[in-house]
Amino acid sequence: MPSYLSNAETVEQVIKLGETKAHYSVGKTTLLGFMGGLYIALAALGNLIACYYIDGGMGRFIGASIFPVGLMLVVLIGGSLFTGDVLETMALTCKKMTFKKYISNIGCVWSGNFMGAVFVVFVTYLAGSFADVDFAKFVVGIAEHKLHLTPTEALFSAFLCNILVALSVWFALACDDLPGKILAIWFPIMLFVFAGFQHIVANMFYLNIGILLSPELYEPQSYVTSLAVVTLGNFLSGGLFLPLIYKKLYIHKKSY
Repeated sequence: MPSYLSNAETVEQVIKLGETKAHYSVGKTTLLGFMGGLYIALAALGNLIACYYIDGGMGRFIGASIFPVGLMLVVLIGGSLFTGDVLETMALTCKKMTFKKYISNIGCVWSGNFMGAVFVVFVTYLAGSFADVDFAKFVVGIAEHKLHLTPTEALFSAFLCNILVALSVWFALACDDLPGKILAIWFPIMLFVFAGFQHIVANMFYLNIGILLSPELYEPQSYVTSLAVVTLGNFLSGGLFLPLIYKKLYIHKKSY
């Protein structure tokens, strides 16, 4: 017996997950988003530490290998991410949730993610994680780079990112056992980080810690534009591109 679901069966699980989340209260949805933002922010910090303290490509590779721990905690312990929850489009188009509830859910998760990421920004700052002046300068440089991507660069990088992140969640749903879920999460997430694509929840941490360490970095227009464009890019792939294609491939003959 296989220990994983077929593609068609996995699509059914994606729909069922969206249907389940349609019954969550605003408070529960936001709190799950907070925890998701917290876990991803901690993973982002681990990635920064590896990239700074380990020279060259090896540091980037190890940082990319560490980052998936964030999504593992979200999926296996409990949390929600905007980048994964936009897959609820599948449930929406199958009439398993209303448009109003869909917008409420992804909005609450995004807000919760932001609060969770900012919470980690302040806690890690107070914990002395950025006491090394050179490390702090490195972190500020990462934030500055992200803030100054062109809208086109940010949009398409975010689009590519959430092909991998949303499919990592999708992939994990296909696995019945814990080792399978861990491996399903690990490799796609490692690839997106290694490639340097833009993930809105990770960027909530990177941008805000950079601004806390170097307040002059804050430019309201650049900050808001960066968050908005990366959010849109993540949504276009995880919320439209993937759900609509796989609905067409696997459930277009079904009546919902």
